[in-house]
Amino acid sequence: NPDDPVISGALTLGVYERDEISYFRSRFAADMTFIDIGANVGLYSALALSTPGFRGRVLAVEPHAESRAYLQKTIQANGGNAGRAAQICELAAADRPGTLTLYKNPENKGDNRLYPDPLLRGEERIAADTLDNICHRNGIASAQFIKIDVQGAEAQVMRGAKELLAASSDCVLMTEFWPYGLARCGADGLAYLQLLQEAGFRLYELGRNLAPVNDPRALVERTRGRHYANLVGVKGARAQP
Repeated sequence: NPDDPVISGALTLGVYERDEISYFRSRFAADMTFIDIGANVGLYSALALSTPGFRGRVLAVEPHAESRAYLQKTIQANGGNAGRAAQICELAAADRPGTLTLYKNPENKGDNRLYPDPLLRGEERIAADTLDNICHRNGIASAQFIKIDVQGAEAQVMRGAKELLAASSDCVLMTEFWPYGLARCGADGLAYLQLLQEAGFRLYELGRNLAPVNDPRALVERTRGRHYANLVGVKGARAQP
């Protein structure tokens, strides 16, 4: 997106989420079903679709209309418009069906949020549904890889995905962890970590290497304010990171 100096600019310069991209490429397999929540322009959907011998499925969830237009181009450019390889969902994944307000950041199209903030200008009404309902409509019963980056609404996503998570016994999860954003969306950082663990995920902090999250309270303390972390959760046969 030429009007997005942050994500699209960093992608152009090759400096965007290097550790996350490296981990995704190392763990994603050609037969996986991938759910990309907060897909933006479709970086991770493109990485999945361009995996050699790809024969899985991609569901890209992006409620922001401007980003979704570029997401559609990304999907098409990577062969996702053939058959049922990829679907795009224009709803927000949430803990219940309804209508929400998306507050938009004109300087960073990856920083749209479900709550007001001085950085945000402009609003967009969006429809929402649970990830369980979204997956049912798209014929997806389980997923082997899930990515969530929704600026604090991650707990809402997970609370609306109980059936999917229960059926996804062998799964890798990549999620942003930002306690400030979680709190603004009515959740709690420590409770979100517990929610992930109760869903069966062993948690690791993602940097150049993976580090086990042995002290959730210390992680919450270290990510106060504008600080955040990127986490990986693994369960089932993929329980070893």
